[in-house]
Amino acid sequence: MTSLLRFRPLVAVLVALTVFAAACGGDDDAVIAGADADTVIASLADRELTAGMLDDLLPDGSNTVPSRIATVVESWLVANALELELAERGFPITDEDRELAVATVGERDGNDTEIQILVDTVAISYTVGRWTDAEAANLTEPDPPNYLCSNHLLVETEDEAQAALERFEAGEAFADLAIELSTGPSGPSGGDLGCAVEGQFVPEFEEAAYAGAASDVVGPVETTFGWHLIEIESVGPATVDNHPDADPAALAQIALDMQRGMVNTMILDLEGTAAANFRDQATVDPAIGTLADDSLEVIPPG
Repeated sequence: MTSLLRFRPLVAVLVALTVFAAACGGDDDAVIAGADADTVIASLADRELTAGMLDDLLPDGSNTVPSRIATVVESWLVANALELELAERGFPITDEDRELAVATVGERDGNDTEIQILVDTVAISYTVGRWTDAEAANLTEPDPPNYLCSNHLLVETEDEAQAALERFEAGEAFADLAIELSTGPSGPSGGDLGCAVEGQFVPEFEEAAYAGAASDVVGPVETTFGWHLIEIESVGPATVDNHPDADPAALAQIALDMQRGMVNTMILDLEGTAAANFRDQATVDPAIGTLADDSLEVIPPG
């Protein structure tokens, strides 16, 4: 399986949050009024987020918005839980991960806290990438989804559909009949519906189409749109063998999307496990919010 380093939904969100914070500008108001910069406002295991660090991460007026403060604190907790979970699984952040992160971040505006957390977050993303590659190598490739390449002819009544079918069976070309008779938007193009993954058409249409075989014309089939005749060009799992005339790039994209979905599910499971494993080691200052009972979600006060 090819490297899927780029597909890391949580880390992408964390990077976006950090970049957003770094672009905000400056303000001297403290997140927690009267708090010393060294006051710990959140912790996870032996790691601490201080009031001064949070002020650095929210340097504009957003440091007075409870929901935004809670979001940044939650992101910090989740990132640290994810890093610790990866280390326990044998994937600590390496010097190479950090070097790549520094190169990725490059030169950008921001205070030391913003830049350091951004580098840390990107380093976690590279570590997640190594873990997903190792895990995915041991997984069975997902089965391709069903795929249908077809044309159709749409009319208002069953009698009209039956009459069109009889003309087709008598030798008239399906495309010519669709151009002449079909009331659907694909009529002028000979009823061409292209190719689509299962689930793109209404159930009655797909039930009839997937019961057929290549070169069949099935119907009449009634849906909420009217009565259909369906000419099947190819049908079945989305492979080149089943769909020799389909766009190979589209089939390759379907396979890649399946891989992405599988890896994203792996990452979501990893994130959920990390949150569950380290929830009891997390704290948040009541002025920031409260932790949910079974996750690292930070619920703002009020």
